[in-house]
Amino acid sequence: SSSSELRQEPYVLETTVSGFSKKPIVSMKLLLSLSESIAFHKLPNLETVAVITKAKGANAYAWDYGRGFLCFSRQKRVCIFKHDGGFVEVRDFGVPDTVKSISWCGENICLGIRKEYVILNTANGTLSEVFPSGRVSPPLVTSLPSGELLLGKNIGVFVDQNGKLLQTERICWSEAPKAIVIHNPYAIALLPRRVEVRLLRSPYPLIQTVVLQNIRRLVKSNNAVIVGLDNSVHVLFPVSIGAQIVQLTATGNFEEALALCKSLPPEDSSLIAAKESSIHTRY
Repeated sequence: SSSSELRQEPYVLETTVSGFSKKPIVSMKLLLSLSESIAFHKLPNLETVAVITKAKGANAYAWDYGRGFLCFSRQKRVCIFKHDGGFVEVRDFGVPDTVKSISWCGENICLGIRKEYVILNTANGTLSEVFPSGRVSPPLVTSLPSGELLLGKNIGVFVDQNGKLLQTERICWSEAPKAIVIHNPYAIALLPRRVEVRLLRSPYPLIQTVVLQNIRRLVKSNNAVIVGLDNSVHVLFPVSIGAQIVQLTATGNFEEALALCKSLPPEDSSLIAAKESSIHTRY
């Protein structure tokens, strides 16, 4: 593994919004925040355009960008709303325990509750157990670009949208992550004292370690990963695809390097051919 050097660059404060929420913000994504309830905001002035009053007391939520569906957990209930001009309640289900982590998996919802992971069928409300989550750390559910899910803590397993285990391989973090974001082809985990980057392909090797103290948040942006500390914010930008190909080749991850070659712009055909030839030579 390697430790990344951090560049400190000045950022200019553009706007301060006083009284944005009555209580501390627990979670926030673009246009969507969870504080006392769930609210939707309009950029750039952060004007509040909708508030889900039923979400008062919610502790976790997931937003389906493609379908415009919001699901959130509140005490021992899971509620589903659909955006169709306004927000309309679609479903309300009871669950056996408080939800710690929640994520859409197709039209169903994966829930991490106190002792297990379950799949909630949104058509009829039935629950299917995936596997026990253990008691050491809160359960963690991460959606993958393929529509599959990564479940677990220090050892992550992959399941399909019905909760079926997909493969025998496991992704083994050095410690139990507090959060995981996916930035293809990498899985990036927030650990107690560092950020760990692993290749999202078996055997899931460690690619990079970024050492930071007092990390509170890990959020995926369009082309970067935002790391929130107590009194500062860092942005982790990926190096160029060409540099990633060189690094993967140097560490013996030849198939992954070849896969990244396909991400290079078509107009760089000569560069693609040269890199593929170099990889095959070392392969």
